[in-house]
Amino acid sequence: MKIVFSIKITLISLLLCLANVQSMAADKYCQKANQAKTYDIHIFGYTYKDLNAKKQMARGLTDLFSNLAVGDRVKVYNHNSTGYSLSLDHCVPGCPETPFVEGLFNASCSTEVAKRDRKTFNQRFAQATMAEINRNDSYDIFKSIQDLNDVYKGERTNSVVAVAISMIPDGINPSDPNAFNKFYASNVPNLNIALQFPPVCNVGTSPSSEVMKFWKEVFDLKKVKFDFKPCNKDL
Repeated sequence: MKIVFSIKITLISLLLCLANVQSMAADKYCQKANQAKTYDIHIFGYTYKDLNAKKQMARGLTDLFSNLAVGDRVKVYNHNSTGYSLSLDHCVPGCPETPFVEGLFNASCSTEVAKRDRKTFNQRFAQATMAEINRNDSYDIFKSIQDLNDVYKGERTNSVVAVAISMIPDGINPSDPNAFNKFYASNVPNLNIALQFPPVCNVGTSPSSEVMKFWKEVFDLKKVKFDFKPCNKDL
């Protein structure tokens, strides 16, 4: 029994050690707040039902990924019908740019190690952002919007808040105005929703004019500010 207990203690210690090593590897690339950005990326992958919509989301995330700079902090929140989880919280690996001669004497950042860590970061980013894309659950689009709001609870943030969400109500054809009219009439007048989230930019949101019109009417009615601004603009 003592041997088994000793083995368990050893395994737990090893896991804690590995967790600390991963945390240190992630933190060592973080830059000061005035030198880098923090990205809060919210993934509502279950709102993308058809293949074209999923491809649009993937393209949007690729564009957002290309904007990440060394030292930026990236936090990925995966949302589902029961809430959300923080699936990634790392700073983008890489060595800061320094003059060549100065770099020869700077041992604080290993280029080879940074390249290896960046490859691992890229894989984790892809997994964190695309893991839920093939879910086909039913959903309440208003609850999804409320869940985004509840992450911040009205608090201000200096982060770039990027939201990957289709904005299409479940089961609605985004090009059918009659479907939106019926959905609006049966759901919006008695809608109880309280929203006060920070400025956001959108990733892969449906470009349908009917979708834009629907949400403009909803947000105007509820006096909510929500700009449909793509994340690849002005970041």
